[in-house]
Amino acid sequence: MATSIEEKQATELLGFLKQSERGDVRYFALDYILGLTVTESGQQFLKNNEEFLSQLYKLTRDSNEKISSDAYSALINLSAVPALAEKLLKFKIIIPLVDYLLNENSIHADKCAVVLSNLTRTESTCEIALNELLAASPDYVYRVVERFCESSLVSDSSPDSLALFISNLTQMKKGRELMLDRKRCVIQRLLPFTQHKSSLNRRGGVVTILKNCCFETDTHDWLLNDEVDILPHLLLPLAGGEELTEEETDKLPPDLQYLDESKERETDPDIRNMLLESLLQLLATKNGRTIMRDKNVYVILRELHNWEKDEIAQATCLKCIHILIGEEPEPGMENLREVVIPDNIKFD
Repeated sequence: MATSIEEKQATELLGFLKQSERGDVRYFALDYILGLTVTESGQQFLKNNEEFLSQLYKLTRDSNEKISSDAYSALINLSAVPALAEKLLKFKIIIPLVDYLLNENSIHADKCAVVLSNLTRTESTCEIALNELLAASPDYVYRVVERFCESSLVSDSSPDSLALFISNLTQMKKGRELMLDRKRCVIQRLLPFTQHKSSLNRRGGVVTILKNCCFETDTHDWLLNDEVDILPHLLLPLAGGEELTEEETDKLPPDLQYLDESKERETDPDIRNMLLESLLQLLATKNGRTIMRDKNVYVILRELHNWEKDEIAQATCLKCIHILIGEEPEPGMENLREVVIPDNIKFD
């Protein structure tokens, strides 16, 4: 809890934060409040005095660039705290934030993207945010994906947080359904980012999206067929430059054949594990297993398992291998997500 002196000062400063006050007065008042957002007692005070939260959001639209920037910094700090994220969402700020993000002239798009990522981090706040977006228009989500793909061509940092924002939305079934809409090319546009070398966050965000979408078993055939062709994009980051026999190579997808001996695998173990978890989900159905055996996925995983040092990724890789080389389940038990399976081969 903030001290009584802090509370008294902050309450007086609330009036100074109003747009009608002089810019220099608003700046110094905001600077004090910004300091509160990084302390536990200050956060508790702001949680109990919601009018400050509303005023901080209003200041993100201040004509003074320094003030609007600091206001976004305050929202970043507060939205990172789940209880305060819920408080902020009460002010219906999701649509205005996304509108600002989508405006090409927005000077604080990177900070806005971080706020959106923070606000959707937990399942409860994500549901609130996604429902607001869908109530306005599903096109909002598609436009965010479009912005992510386009802005990744330039050097600003907003695509990193955009990837995390979009991946947060896919923790909800309705968010996954948007990504998997067959009338749009959403997933197809995201696939190349599994190998986006310049940004770990962008790779990680997109791989999280793909992993979450692979939980929708009824879309597996579509994901694996030529219309999407997800498999090479999951496998290529896991493949190294080890020499394979000609027979092994010929059975691989074309993009995996004759890789240079200097080919490097994904460097981040968490991303490698998410890629493997995606494969594990795709192995849940009989057709998925058939396709992956026909594509000789086993040899990629065999070499990965020999190379892998991370225990978690190695264990997930081994689960995939066990399924690929194991016998097919009895009739009626082909979908491994719908039957009781050993603990060492889990799908959730």
